[in-house]
Parts: sequence; C-alpha cells; structure tokens
Amino acid sequence: MSIFRYHSWWIYILLFFVAQVSSLLVAFFYTRVSEEQLMVNSTVVISLFTANLLAIFLYAFFRPSSVTWSSILDGFRGRNGRRTLLVCLLALPLTVLINLAQEVFFPNIPNLVGNEMMLKIMGHPLGLLTVAFLGPLSEELLFRGGVQVDLQKRYSDQAWWVIVGLTAALFSMVHMNPAQMPIAFILGLLLGFAFWWTGSLSASICIHVFNNSFACVLGLLSPNDDSLVHLLGGNTAAGLMALVCVFFLVLLFRAIQKEGLKAA
Repeated sequence: MSIFRYHSWWIYILLFFVAQVSSLLVAFFYTRVSEEQLMVNSTVVISLFTANLLAIFLYAFFRPSSVTWSSILDGFRGRNGRRTLLVCLLALPLTVLINLAQEVFFPNIPNLVGNEMMLKIMGHPLGLLTVAFLGPLSEELLFRGGVQVDLQKRYSDQAWWVIVGLTAALFSMVHMNPAQMPIAFILGLLLGFAFWWTGSLSASICIHVFNNSFACVLGLLSPNDDSLVHLLGGNTAAGLMALVCVFFLVLLFRAIQKEGLKAA
C-alpha cells in the first residue's frame, strides 16, 4: 500500500535521481570499508544494482493509488492479453529498426558510457541482471507507472499521444547520454502507448526487458563490434532485415487499428 498520497509527475523523476545519487554513496562507502581492492567495473555494477533496487522501493512508498501491484498483471488477462501480445510483437521489429537506424544515420553520437564499460557490466552476473531486468522494471514503475499516470490525470483533456510524447521526452532526457537518448525517446513512445492502450504495466515491462536483453545479447555475441549491421553480415543483409521488419510492422499496425485505438 502506498504511504504517501500526494503524487506529482516530478516526484517520480526526483525519486529516479535520488536513487542514482544514493547508489553512488553506497558504492563509495563499500569501496572504503571493503578489505579487498574492488575493480572499477565492480563498483559500477554495485552502484547500478543499488540504484534500481532503491528506485523500486521508493516507488512502493510513492506509488499512485490507482496502480496496484495486482493490476500490473492485468495485461495478461482477458482482452488485455491480446493487446499485450500485439504491442509486444510490435516491439520485435521496431527494436531492430531503431538500432539499425541509429547505426546508419547517427553513428557518431557521443557515448558517455562507452562500449567497453557496458561489456564489463554485462559480463558481470549482477550487472547483466540489472541491465536486462531490474533496470527496465524500475524505470517502468517510475515513468509509466508514475510520471505518465499523473500526466494522464492532470491533462485528461489532451490527446493520448501528447501525454505519451511528453513522458517519452522526459524518459529520454533523464538518461543524459547522447548515444542513448534518441533510442530512449522512440522506445519511450512505444512503452507509453503500450501502457495507455493496455491499461497495465505488463506490456511496457515486457517490451523494456526485451529491448535491454536484446542489447545485452548483441554486445555479448559480438564484443569487438557490437553493431547490428556487423552481426547481420553487412549492409545488404541489414537492408533486407529492415524490409522484413517494416513488412511486419505494417501488419501489426493494421492489427492494432482493427483492435481499436481506445484506452483499455
């Protein structure tokens, strides 16, 4: 049960940053008291794990009263189950297209994290768990289950895509890494739509987990060159893959339109 009853969209963004700063303090304290000399990447993993775990606990205290823990699973029940399946299937080709588009059209966007550091994080079991599952869970709770819920209530007279777009923009900006922000924005649009259309966090959590897991698999399969174009075998193969993805996107969009573009 949520303890605090005053909920505003900015509170959830504040909680996100509180969790990040607190995790840095925990990692710093751990390195000071530990008898062993920790590697830099181990400290980063501890920091990331702590940040996301703390974010989940903070959300539990500030959770909107309209979002119950049981309602998170509502996306798998009844008619919502079909909607959840459709938007999750939509995430498959869209994730591939987003990654291909960024590699082809924006290859030189600065990456403040760096591929080497990300590979070290994903190479650690706790780091892999955090990036693939815990991170998506905490971010969906805070942004779709917090920010978007409040914005939908405050601006109920606005079109759904306005709220989804605003939430996606905020979601993109808090990443603060130029290399992640374009993908985070487009992904945020899909996550926000999934939450609005299904009325449950089930779909957005599943999509976010898939997206991050896809990035982990991509990095681990090709550590020296984690580009999707390279993994597919070159530009020609990547182009064919893009066409296939567009074809399935069209089919899925038609299925979604047939289902009806109204909130669950």
